[in-house]
Amino acid sequence: MASIRRSPRNPKNWEVRYRDNAGRQRTETCASKADANALKSQIETDLRRGTWIDPALGRMTFGAFVEAKFIPTLVGKAPTTRVGTVSYLRTHILPVFGEVEMAAIDYSMCQEWVNELSTRKASATVVKAAHIMGKVLRVAARSKVVPYNAMSEVDLPTIDESEDVYLTPAQVRDLADAMETVAPRYRAIVVVGCNAGLRIGELAALLWTDVDLVHHRITVARKVVEVSGLGMTEGKTKTKAGRRIIEIGPSVVAELERHLERFPSSGRVFTSPDGTTIRANNMRRREWAKAVRLAALDPKPTFHDMRHTAVSLWIVAGASDMQIASWAGHTNAQFTKSRYGHLFPESGREIAGTLDKLMASATTNPSAEVVALRKQREAQ
Repeated sequence: MASIRRSPRNPKNWEVRYRDNAGRQRTETCASKADANALKSQIETDLRRGTWIDPALGRMTFGAFVEAKFIPTLVGKAPTTRVGTVSYLRTHILPVFGEVEMAAIDYSMCQEWVNELSTRKASATVVKAAHIMGKVLRVAARSKVVPYNAMSEVDLPTIDESEDVYLTPAQVRDLADAMETVAPRYRAIVVVGCNAGLRIGELAALLWTDVDLVHHRITVARKVVEVSGLGMTEGKTKTKAGRRIIEIGPSVVAELERHLERFPSSGRVFTSPDGTTIRANNMRRREWAKAVRLAALDPKPTFHDMRHTAVSLWIVAGASDMQIASWAGHTNAQFTKSRYGHLFPESGREIAGTLDKLMASATTNPSAEVVALRKQREAQ
């Protein structure tokens, strides 16, 4: 139990004396007896509930906490995640909260920060920064540095979704032909990307040992990403579902066979002209941008729109949502339906139409023998 007494150092003040959960003696000073009694009750409640926070830890600055406690939690994360998180902290969060004491960070301060950032940055950037801030404060709450996560109730802006581009088969052909003119070694990337739905990092990491030209299959098991400060980094796909086998058609097989004949390699399927791993950022600015202009595509597709195109073509070809989820590497079919549901045939309308015809054809005579179940039971 806590106790109060006049401060021996300054009789005008009052002290609250107690032992923390570790048994250490603690003393807090208050300006009046009423304040001391209120603090005593609060401390006793917090100690009993296990929510007591060490005041000394609360005086740690946000920047010091990030460096000492949060950054170590990123060990084991993918390089892109680590670098991206640190970049957001350095650019959007530390300039505002770096010198602020942890105990001083509250809901209103966090909401004001989000509101101000929203006036300068895109909604997606604000939401990403807010999520990282929330992760830091969640670690702080779990570490008993702050009593709660002040970001948990903050209102975030709505992200304006960009319009996906779905190429038609004719546009896929035009883009592939344009890439043939701009950079022949990248033509097959367009064909494979728009038919098999691989992400650009998965295409860059694809090995010939992953391609089965006899059985018309591509195995996706890894990706390559360019990480600031680390260069080209190879790793496994983000999820277990991302490691998948995709069936490809004869035309894609033929395209890959031509590609192998023209650009022989025993390692990567797609490489830069000097035989090194494709740097997606460079290709996007150079060959891809030129090919898109040459093909006169409007709206202009991105690398990721090859994946959207593949999914749309699978749907048109009659693939089920389960099959599409498997080929796309989605964790479950529900995500596929929510992401691409607007592309699926309006089966609901077809079912309703069939039901309407069935009801309209109803007659007074039953179409099958009617059995009086109640009488049968009574007889039994």
